[in-house]
Amino acid sequence: MKILHTSDWHLGLESWTGSKSVDRLEETKRTLLHLVEIAEQERVQLVLITGDVLHSRVSPKIEALTTLSDILAKFSKIALTFLVLGNHDWQGLKAWKNLPTKNLTIVDRPGQINLEHFKLFFLPYTDPQRLIGTSEDSITLAGEYLNNFLVNIRNQIEENKINILAGHLLIEGLIESDKEIALGIQIKKSVIPTGLDYVALGHIHNNSMVQQSPITCYAGSTIALDFGEERDIKGAFIIEFNQRKTLVRRIDTPCRKLKTFRMSDYSESSLHTLAGQLKTFDGYARVIFDNLPSNEVRKYLMENFECVVKVEFKKNTEEKDFSSVTRQKIDVIDLYRNYVKGKFGEFEEPMVKLVEKLFKEVDENQATQP
Repeated sequence: MKILHTSDWHLGLESWTGSKSVDRLEETKRTLLHLVEIAEQERVQLVLITGDVLHSRVSPKIEALTTLSDILAKFSKIALTFLVLGNHDWQGLKAWKNLPTKNLTIVDRPGQINLEHFKLFFLPYTDPQRLIGTSEDSITLAGEYLNNFLVNIRNQIEENKINILAGHLLIEGLIESDKEIALGIQIKKSVIPTGLDYVALGHIHNNSMVQQSPITCYAGSTIALDFGEERDIKGAFIIEFNQRKTLVRRIDTPCRKLKTFRMSDYSESSLHTLAGQLKTFDGYARVIFDNLPSNEVRKYLMENFECVVKVEFKKNTEEKDFSSVTRQKIDVIDLYRNYVKGKFGEFEEPMVKLVEKLFKEVDENQATQP
């Protein structure tokens, strides 16, 4: 018996909207079609999707909903498919459970389902305010609710079946993605019933195994959503049950890499070295300079290298003395000279001299101010 465990698709996400917005829908769709092929090749009996299939719970894009329905239809043609709702998921998805779609079940509340070979326990995202109200003790009460639900599972495990818990929640002590909003409710590992054969979780974006008894895994997102995840493993899990043994196998998803390039300064030589690295990098790049902010440097990198989606500067003006500011201006003039080179013919040198003159006038004005 085999199942596919996948999670946190975040369809409709636009990354780096504050610098260079990138729609990640097509990239994510390719990873999901890859998982559909894997599910078909492996002949899985179940597909478990543990939440956050959409990025916006308020107003998801039509394109994201169309992709979601298409992928769910493909999975449900292969095997019984269960979607456990997460904290990002659009509330309208609850209505989808009433659609006459064969082999697809939308799970929007805690519960269980008995199948021929499986017994499935479900724990979708629990919103303390929706569950308890807005009282100061809502998080505490909601935490007790989750703990009681998990404790009660112990008495409902059937030894002659494969018992699986599928949920969207946070285990205490784990670090969330930079892009995630804290759940507020955390459960202890010790609360998870040891009699379960597998625990399929969503919410954490790193593809990882949390513990061995019972085997508890976060499938993670299929792509890296932001640079806080550039070292994360991305993919899904194939879980095989053979004579009461649970075998877990990672499936990597084909996605673009994220990489941070750290530079001490943006002198001409440093930018030349950086340019050589960026030209051969096929992914999304963030550049961090340990230097003063420079709009000219940011514009140069964002406009000339498609892979660059974010440029940051670690130091601010208060940390620099006058001599360092002077060096910065010289660097900017060199950068401007390289920018206009070969584009404006005989006008190039006069343009550079005009920039130098402007800098000089600014310095003189600042010197004469009281």
